[in-house]
Amino acid sequence: MNGEEYGGKMERSYAFEAVIQKVDGIDGAYVEIPFDVKAEFGRGRVPVRATFDGVAYEGSLVRMGTPGHILGVRKEIRRRIGKGPGDRVYVTLVPRQDR
Repeated sequence: MNGEEYGGKMERSYAFEAVIQKVDGIDGAYVEIPFDVKAEFGRGRVPVRATFDGVAYEGSLVRMGTPGHILGVRKEIRRRIGKGPGDRVYVTLVPRQDR
């Protein structure tokens, strides 16, 4: 975790490796967030700017009946990085301020 300047102010950034998980019953996938999102951000749903192996994405950290928070990995992103469920991916996150 370190800082990144965005919009004139310093934002905390997060980086980690994760295994892409499959969503049962559909062609969906996600990564599990390896820290306590609620403790870190003070709320449950957190909008973020993310990258998966360098490919940019905007989404939200959410709980979807999972033990912890997750971030979806869209089919287009999986195609671009050439990875799918069971593969390791390098993830970066920066919280974003939705307007």
